Amino acid sequence: MSKTSPEKIAEYKAMCTEHVLDVKHDKTRAFLHRAFEEGYSMMAENFLTHHGFFQAPHTKTLTDVDIAILGVPMDQGAPHRGGTRHGPESARKWSHIHGPVNHQRIIPFETCNVIDWGDMEFNSYSAKERCDEIYEAFKAFKAHNIVPLTCGGEHTMSHPIMKALSGNQSLGLIHLDAHADTGATPIGGDDCNDVSIFRKAVLDGTLDPKRTVQIGIRGRASIMWDFSRDTGMRIFSADEVHDRGVEAVMDEALQIVGAGPAYLSVDTDAIDSTYMPGTTLPEPFGLTGLQTRNIIRRLKDVDLVGADIAELCPAHDANGISANLVAGLLFEMLCLLSEARTRRTGKTRKTHWKKP
Repeated sequence: MSKTSPEKIAEYKAMCTEHVLDVKHDKTRAFLHRAFEEGYSMMAENFLTHHGFFQAPHTKTLTDVDIAILGVPMDQGAPHRGGTRHGPESARKWSHIHGPVNHQRIIPFETCNVIDWGDMEFNSYSAKERCDEIYEAFKAFKAHNIVPLTCGGEHTMSHPIMKALSGNQSLGLIHLDAHADTGATPIGGDDCNDVSIFRKAVLDGTLDPKRTVQIGIRGRASIMWDFSRDTGMRIFSADEVHDRGVEAVMDEALQIVGAGPAYLSVDTDAIDSTYMPGTTLPEPFGLTGLQTRNIIRRLKDVDLVGADIAELCPAHDANGISANLVAGLLFEMLCLLSEARTRRTGKTRKTHWKKP
């Protein structure tokens, strides 16, 4: 083949821009110019001004906030690997290479005031008392009409979070996990644990089991989930997702969850241990990272009032591959929550790194 002609090279040069922010998509270009002027950066980690999740500005102030991203560094109630208390720190670091726009051109920072609230700071080593502290903290988010996106830490946190957000209405649930977490309290275990989260949420009226789907379930603990089936939860095993495909499974799942308020909870062990070694209880034969992302994206029309991802265990995360995947999924969840909140309120509000 002949060498590219000077005319064609000139044509290609005319397509180039000299500014890294001058992308063609108008909305994205406008956001990038504004955000960079306020201190956001897409450069190397060492040059960041803001070290929050996805570089969201850090504040504890709840006034005029739409979405709060935060960590819950807790691992008292997980029966196997320890170390999930370091999950938020690891995911936050990896989040800096994700966002601010996903492939569907969603820019959460353009429609919602997003903050990194920081991590929970506990006053007790008791799992029960820590759950009480989580409940009180998330009641404050609820009172300020703030949608929380939470990174754990152990999955035990999901019950007090959901309880605080439910108010006077039971929530629907989209739950991705290897385990249904509707078992009885383990022998010798604390009542606050990651085995009976959603059983307790049903029993105190937080969770509507008829609007609950559990996706990715598998493994030796599958014999323990009679409560899920008896109360009407729909279990989609990992095998069913592989056999039927994400689209077919989610068509059914969305019908079950319906139009009411719902919560999204992802345990990292929903994902096959090949992709997710850094989790509390790694299980083979699970979902792929891509399947998990696509399941999350199918929730774009669900009225989500909050979301979490749990059980990231950095001590077992070689080269940070699990934390990187968790950060990518968290950004997809942030996109979902920003759209859900905007739909629900009919209002938009930008994130600012500097006062306008």
